[in-house]
Amino acid sequence: MLRRANQQSAQVFRHYICMYMKKLIFIFFFPFFVIGQGAYLEFNAGLAYIPEVGLDISIFPGASFLVGKRFEKADGNLLLDMEIGLAFPTIATAKIGGGFYLNKEKKSAIIAGIRPWPLHLYTQINLPEGPKGQFILSFEVGSAIIRRRYESVDEYPLPDDDMWYRPYSDLSAESQFNVNFGYRWNIGNK
Repeated sequence: MLRRANQQSAQVFRHYICMYMKKLIFIFFFPFFVIGQGAYLEFNAGLAYIPEVGLDISIFPGASFLVGKRFEKADGNLLLDMEIGLAFPTIATAKIGGGFYLNKEKKSAIIAGIRPWPLHLYTQINLPEGPKGQFILSFEVGSAIIRRRYESVDEYPLPDDDMWYRPYSDLSAESQFNVNFGYRWNIGNK
Protein backbone atom coordinates (compact mmCIF):
# COMPACT_ATOMS: atom_id res chain seq x y z
CA MET A 1 0.00 0.00 0.00
CA LEU A 2 2.87 2.36 0.81
CA ARG A 3 4.46 1.60 -2.56
CA ARG A 4 1.22 2.48 -4.38
CA ALA A 5 0.97 5.76 -2.45
CA ASN A 6 4.55 6.62 -3.46
CA GLN A 7 3.78 5.89 -7.11
CA GLN A 8 0.69 8.09 -6.98
CA SER A 9 2.67 10.86 -5.30
CA ALA A 10 5.33 10.62 -8.01
CA GLN A 11 2.67 10.83 -10.73
CA VAL A 12 1.08 13.87 -9.11
CA PHE A 13 4.51 15.50 -8.74
CA ARG A 14 5.34 14.86 -12.43
CA HIS A 15 1.96 16.26 -13.43
CA TYR A 16 2.57 19.49 -11.51
CA ILE A 17 6.14 19.82 -12.81
CA CYS A 18 4.93 19.43 -16.41
CA MET A 19 2.11 21.88 -15.80
CA TYR A 20 4.45 24.52 -14.31
CA MET A 21 7.07 24.04 -17.03
CA LYS A 22 4.43 24.62 -19.69
CA LYS A 23 3.35 27.78 -17.87
CA LEU A 24 6.93 29.03 -17.61
CA ILE A 25 7.53 28.46 -21.32
CA PHE A 26 4.23 30.15 -22.11
CA ILE A 27 5.02 33.13 -19.85
CA PHE A 28 8.46 33.61 -21.43
CA PHE A 29 7.42 33.38 -25.09
CA PHE A 30 3.87 34.78 -24.97
CA PRO A 31 4.87 38.45 -24.60
CA PHE A 32 6.65 38.39 -27.94
CA PHE A 33 3.44 37.54 -29.76
CA VAL A 34 1.10 39.95 -28.00
CA ILE A 35 0.88 43.55 -29.09
CA GLY A 36 -0.18 45.62 -26.15
CA GLN A 37 1.23 47.95 -23.59
CA GLY A 38 5.01 48.14 -23.79
CA ALA A 39 5.36 46.44 -27.21
CA TYR A 40 7.87 47.87 -29.67
CA LEU A 41 9.97 47.32 -32.79
CA GLU A 42 13.67 48.14 -32.61
CA PHE A 43 16.40 48.57 -35.22
CA ASN A 44 20.07 48.59 -34.14
CA ALA A 45 23.34 49.07 -35.97
CA GLY A 46 26.73 48.69 -34.40
CA LEU A 47 30.35 47.65 -34.48
CA ALA A 48 31.89 44.54 -32.98
CA TYR A 49 35.52 44.02 -32.05
CA ILE A 50 36.53 40.60 -33.44
CA PRO A 51 40.33 40.34 -33.38
CA GLU A 52 40.55 36.76 -34.68
CA VAL A 53 38.34 37.06 -37.75
CA GLY A 54 41.34 36.67 -40.06
CA LEU A 55 41.04 40.01 -41.85
CA ASP A 56 43.29 43.05 -41.74
CA ILE A 57 40.74 44.86 -39.59
CA SER A 58 39.26 43.75 -36.29
CA ILE A 59 36.08 45.86 -36.41
CA PHE A 60 33.02 44.27 -38.00
CA PRO A 61 29.60 45.90 -38.61
CA GLY A 62 26.31 44.35 -37.57
CA ALA A 63 22.61 45.12 -37.45
CA SER A 64 19.43 43.74 -35.91
CA PHE A 65 15.68 44.15 -36.18
CA LEU A 66 13.84 43.09 -33.03
CA VAL A 67 10.35 42.76 -31.60
CA GLY A 68 10.20 43.40 -27.89
CA LYS A 69 8.12 44.07 -24.86
CA ARG A 70 8.77 46.12 -21.75
CA PHE A 71 7.19 45.08 -18.46
CA GLU A 72 6.93 47.54 -15.61
CA LYS A 73 5.11 47.96 -12.33
CA ALA A 74 2.78 50.93 -12.18
CA ASP A 75 3.94 51.94 -8.71
CA GLY A 76 7.70 51.48 -9.12
CA ASN A 77 10.72 52.33 -11.23
CA LEU A 78 11.85 48.77 -12.04
CA LEU A 79 11.37 47.24 -15.48
CA LEU A 80 11.99 44.04 -17.43
CA ASP A 81 12.84 44.27 -21.13
CA MET A 82 12.71 41.27 -23.53
CA GLU A 83 13.48 41.23 -27.28
CA ILE A 84 13.86 38.67 -30.07
CA GLY A 85 14.58 39.11 -33.76
CA LEU A 86 16.75 38.90 -36.85
CA ALA A 87 20.39 39.95 -36.95
CA PHE A 88 23.34 40.29 -39.29
CA PRO A 89 25.70 38.43 -39.36
CA THR A 90 24.38 35.99 -36.72
CA ILE A 91 20.89 35.51 -38.31
CA ALA A 92 19.01 35.54 -34.98
CA THR A 93 19.39 37.25 -31.62
CA ALA A 94 17.55 37.88 -28.36
CA LYS A 95 18.03 39.97 -25.22
CA ILE A 96 16.56 39.94 -21.74
CA GLY A 97 17.43 42.50 -19.11
CA GLY A 98 16.26 44.33 -16.05
CA GLY A 99 16.79 47.87 -14.95
CA PHE A 100 15.28 51.03 -13.61
CA TYR A 101 13.85 54.26 -14.93
CA LEU A 102 15.80 57.47 -14.62
CA ASN A 103 12.63 59.32 -15.64
CA LYS A 104 9.52 57.14 -15.86
CA GLU A 105 7.38 59.73 -17.70
CA LYS A 106 9.96 60.01 -20.51
CA LYS A 107 10.82 56.28 -20.33
CA SER A 108 14.55 56.96 -20.02
CA ALA A 109 16.21 54.00 -18.31
CA ILE A 110 19.35 52.03 -17.63
CA ILE A 111 19.14 48.28 -18.26
CA ALA A 112 21.62 45.44 -17.74
CA GLY A 113 21.14 41.94 -19.02
CA ILE A 114 22.18 39.03 -21.17
CA ARG A 115 22.02 38.31 -24.87
CA PRO A 116 21.89 34.49 -25.14
CA TRP A 117 22.91 34.48 -28.84
CA PRO A 118 25.49 35.67 -29.56
CA LEU A 119 26.41 35.38 -25.88
CA HIS A 120 27.07 38.85 -24.44
CA LEU A 121 26.43 40.74 -21.24
CA TYR A 122 25.09 44.20 -21.94
CA THR A 123 24.33 47.59 -20.46
CA GLN A 124 21.80 49.73 -22.29
CA ILE A 125 20.74 53.35 -21.98
CA ASN A 126 17.26 54.25 -23.21
CA LEU A 127 17.24 57.96 -24.00
CA PRO A 128 14.09 60.05 -23.35
CA GLU A 129 11.12 58.92 -25.41
CA GLY A 130 9.73 61.08 -28.21
CA PRO A 131 6.25 60.93 -29.80
CA LYS A 132 7.03 57.78 -31.85
CA GLY A 133 9.81 56.09 -29.88
CA GLN A 134 13.28 56.50 -28.45
CA PHE A 135 16.97 56.13 -29.18
CA ILE A 136 18.93 53.29 -27.59
CA LEU A 137 22.67 53.03 -26.86
CA SER A 138 24.24 49.78 -25.63
CA PHE A 139 27.66 48.42 -24.80
CA GLU A 140 28.22 44.65 -24.75
CA VAL A 141 30.98 42.30 -23.63
CA GLY A 142 31.11 38.91 -25.37
CA SER A 143 32.10 35.54 -23.97
CA ALA A 144 35.14 35.59 -26.30
CA ILE A 145 36.74 38.00 -23.79
CA ILE A 146 37.48 35.01 -21.55
CA ARG A 147 40.49 34.27 -23.74
CA ARG A 148 41.95 37.73 -23.06
CA ARG A 149 42.24 36.96 -19.35
CA TYR A 150 44.39 33.88 -19.95
CA GLU A 151 46.59 35.45 -22.63
CA SER A 152 48.14 37.74 -20.03
CA VAL A 153 49.37 34.81 -17.92
CA ASP A 154 52.94 34.14 -19.06
CA GLU A 155 53.43 31.08 -16.85
CA TYR A 156 50.74 29.04 -18.57
CA PRO A 157 50.44 30.06 -22.23
CA LEU A 158 47.49 28.44 -23.99
CA PRO A 159 47.72 27.09 -27.54
CA ASP A 160 45.59 28.69 -30.26
CA ASP A 161 43.35 25.62 -30.40
CA ASP A 162 42.72 25.62 -26.65
CA MET A 163 39.65 23.45 -25.99
CA TRP A 164 38.46 25.64 -23.10
CA TYR A 165 38.54 28.89 -25.02
CA ARG A 166 36.93 27.69 -28.25
CA PRO A 167 33.38 27.13 -26.94
CA TYR A 168 33.27 30.53 -25.25
CA SER A 169 34.49 32.25 -28.39
CA ASP A 170 31.96 30.44 -30.59
CA LEU A 171 29.09 31.32 -28.26
CA SER A 172 29.72 35.03 -28.83
CA ALA A 173 30.33 34.63 -32.59
CA GLU A 174 33.99 35.56 -31.91
CA SER A 175 32.95 39.01 -30.65
CA GLN A 176 34.70 40.47 -27.63
CA PHE A 177 32.92 43.84 -27.54
CA ASN A 178 29.92 45.47 -29.27
CA VAL A 179 28.73 49.05 -29.37
CA ASN A 180 25.20 49.54 -30.75
CA PHE A 181 23.01 52.51 -31.53
CA GLY A 182 19.34 52.03 -32.34
CA TYR A 183 15.82 53.35 -32.43
CA ARG A 184 12.73 51.84 -30.81
CA TRP A 185 9.23 52.43 -32.26
CA ASN A 186 6.26 51.97 -29.96
CA ILE A 187 3.61 49.67 -31.46
CA GLY A 188 1.55 49.01 -28.35
CA ASN A 189 -0.62 51.18 -26.19
CA LYS A 190 1.20 53.56 -23.89
